[in-house]
Amino acid sequence: MLSAAEVAAEEDGALLDLPSECDRLLGPDHTVTLGAHHNRAWALYLLGRFDEADEEIRHVTEAYRRRFGPDYPIALSAQQLLSRTRAALGHVDAGTELMTEVVARRERSLGSEHPFTVAGRQLLSTFTSRRWRPPKA
Repeated sequence: MLSAAEVAAEEDGALLDLPSECDRLLGPDHTVTLGAHHNRAWALYLLGRFDEADEEIRHVTEAYRRRFGPDYPIALSAQQLLSRTRAALGHVDAGTELMTEVVARRERSLGSEHPFTVAGRQLLSTFTSRRWRPPKA
């Protein structure tokens, strides 16, 4: 994972521009395009641009749900980022509720000891204990 500074410096912010190129060349629902938008949302989140990250990851989450269903691993990953952006915008209860659903779905589909499930439980624990803090750019 790149740090916020590395994201901003990476090829003059190319990571932030890539989704528009993918939209243009591949179309908005192409798997690569969705991945580029997902990565852009993560980059925006790391940069502390939570409103933009939230808008971006909402689009991605809905597209993944339509395309793969709500329990597909990449769809759950997008939902996890959405829970982070919701919490970063001050909606910690909404983030907690969403992360609770993500963890339950991962336990059913991946198992309780899968690394994604474990990571999800750790994030959920930081939400419920109120130890969670958004990243600082």
